[in-house]
Amino acid sequence: MTLNQFIFSNRPSHRFTRHLVFWVIYCSYFYLQSLPPRKLDEFFIGRTYYIALMNLCFFAPVFIGAVYFFIYFLLPQTLRRKRYILFSFLFLLTYAVGTFINFFTATVFLYYTDFFPMTFQNKFQMGNYNTRWGMIIATIALGIKLSKDWWLLQQENLEILRKKTRTEIQIQKALFHPDLFIRSLNTIYTTIQSGSEKAPALILHLSDLLSYSIYESDSKLISLEKELSGLQNLIALEKQHKKYTIEILSPTEKEIQGNMIAPGAIVKLFEESISLLHDSDVLHSEITLDMAIASNNFSLNLTFNGLPEKELTSSKWLLLIENTGNKLDEFNNKPDYKVKLTTDKNRISIKLDLKLTHYSNEINVASKTKSTVAGL
Repeated sequence: MTLNQFIFSNRPSHRFTRHLVFWVIYCSYFYLQSLPPRKLDEFFIGRTYYIALMNLCFFAPVFIGAVYFFIYFLLPQTLRRKRYILFSFLFLLTYAVGTFINFFTATVFLYYTDFFPMTFQNKFQMGNYNTRWGMIIATIALGIKLSKDWWLLQQENLEILRKKTRTEIQIQKALFHPDLFIRSLNTIYTTIQSGSEKAPALILHLSDLLSYSIYESDSKLISLEKELSGLQNLIALEKQHKKYTIEILSPTEKEIQGNMIAPGAIVKLFEESISLLHDSDVLHSEITLDMAIASNNFSLNLTFNGLPEKELTSSKWLLLIENTGNKLDEFNNKPDYKVKLTTDKNRISIKLDLKLTHYSNEINVASKTKSTVAGL
């Protein structure tokens, strides 16, 4: 049993163990505070420990009953429903009923132990004193239950937020930027109307890009080869526009082979950058895409030259960097990637450094996971 299971699990065995530990700790404390010696030599006689044990046995029913009444009735029926007046009334009623019961319990206790003279005042004081102990521990148990429920609610809300964020990212990864999709269709339509032989190739590029977006976006990791293939299809479509020229420097096939990457890490960055550029007042821009691989680290430099000054100060580029970081967070730890934006004399540069996963490492992780599951 883990600590998390011990505290939060609702399995009967875990709940029984949790309650047992709680009562062992509290009853031990109650027993120790019930030891009545007034002199040092009284620690060495059996009567001292007998009286403390009898005190625990006689008065435990009330504080145990108060605890379970609080957490299984008062909490769900009053506090969770925000019926605070009813809670206050039942709290005081529990105190009164406990004192009444412990008054008679004190009568029996004094009869068997002769610890105090059996007077009304002594019986009432003992009943009231032990009932207060019951109310204190019941309130503590109520606080523990409320804290536990609050923590579970926070964890549930956090998990819902994670799932929502993950879903939004998956949707973003699976969908084209609408303007880009429309531009691609318009390009293909214009090419077909002009009778160009490029039309079939452009249709294939768009088809492959759509296939990549739909089928590869759900994977945790894909081969770097597939990611760069999606990028090549996107660039092939975008090269048809006269608003910019694109120069690509790619790693060799040998460097690409065997490496894996989160889907969309490169394609989406380029896609959204191009869309920002297309929506701006830029008449023409020279785009350089420089990619390299060294020691399982992938580096990308995406540079836009010939931009007007107002474009350099636009906040939309900073928002692009923030969104890119959020997407990378889904599958990468922060130390495993860096993405930053720099501007300099009509130029914007986006630099991405990303740690790659080697295919053999991914296989080993999967094998270990399957072995662990099989051994459970």
